Amino acid sequence: MKLSIARQDLDRAIQKVLTVVSPKTTLPVLANFLVEADKKAKSISLTATDLDMTVTTSVEAEVEEGGGVTLPAKRFAEIVKELREADVKVTAEAEEVLITSGKSKFRIVGIPTEEFPTLPKSDPASAFAVDAEGLARMVDKVAFCTSKDETRPSLNGAFWEFAADSMGMTATDGHRLATFRTKGKFKSLAGKNMIVPPKALSHAVRIIGSEADGTVKVAVQENHVAFFIGTTTINSRLLEGPFPNYQQVIPKDNKKELVVDRDELMSAVRRVAVLSDALTHQVRLSLTKKKIGLVVSTPDVGEAKEEIPGSFTADPMEVGYNANYLLDVLKHIDSKEARFLLGTPVGAAVVSAIDGNEDEEYMCLLMPLRLTS
Repeated sequence: MKLSIARQDLDRAIQKVLTVVSPKTTLPVLANFLVEADKKAKSISLTATDLDMTVTTSVEAEVEEGGGVTLPAKRFAEIVKELREADVKVTAEAEEVLITSGKSKFRIVGIPTEEFPTLPKSDPASAFAVDAEGLARMVDKVAFCTSKDETRPSLNGAFWEFAADSMGMTATDGHRLATFRTKGKFKSLAGKNMIVPPKALSHAVRIIGSEADGTVKVAVQENHVAFFIGTTTINSRLLEGPFPNYQQVIPKDNKKELVVDRDELMSAVRRVAVLSDALTHQVRLSLTKKKIGLVVSTPDVGEAKEEIPGSFTADPMEVGYNANYLLDVLKHIDSKEARFLLGTPVGAAVVSAIDGNEDEEYMCLLMPLRLTS
């Protein structure tokens, strides 16, 4: 293999696949990139995998001799990043690779390509198209709620579902839930559901930000999903279900409405949470017609109190929340004011924006903490 490539182009390609490389692995080849040069296509491809997710990206290069090699990912990335000349030349003989740029020379040893895992195959021709910006927005709105509890694997991803006239995504960790639905024409996909790991979704969003041209192609197989974004392909194993029937846990009779300035509430919660319990992060909200009292009282730590304006439609009520979970939910509400629909102090609150996009539906559920006197 012998090629020459612009350093900036190579560095950009490396950054697209580098985050997939596992920092700790029992299989040495998984710490390497698979680098393949194609003389006919005048390009090289870089591939990284952790066995659950595989990312491949291609970039233009002057290829004198085609071929392939696997290179230590972190070291290769650091070398390319620190080079100062415009062009990088890479020459590989068996597993020994010479990297030159200006007066800089590096010789590193790779691993035979035969040891690199077999890559999953996905056919772009069978893929469906979704709006890139819409997909990125949907992921941003729900991915923060995915669970990290390995005993409940179906909650470790986002539930992506399709109806004839809409698609939606939902995630929950048992303490909070976010569900987002957007209108569109998905008749051929109606009834297709899958649970996608958040790592694949967040990587797709990152690539969308750098090279999507308006649409993303998605191909679904029995236990894999592939995202085709510009010159990059992300292939991820799907999580096994079933996903809980989230519609059953959304309260239908929460009639007590609290409307509050989102930024004011977030600022107040951050201030009082400084003294919250390190385990529960509990903040107590005292709701009255025109104001909200925030109280944190932690034995051996101290007490914090704050009061902000708000509108509450029911009799005075006290409810407690984990401050971090409350802030996460508020952070994803787009409007100036946030609406809380409440039932009892021990029931889930439904949180949404006051002014929403008519083509979207977005809400979060937030479970309260039981208050102690």
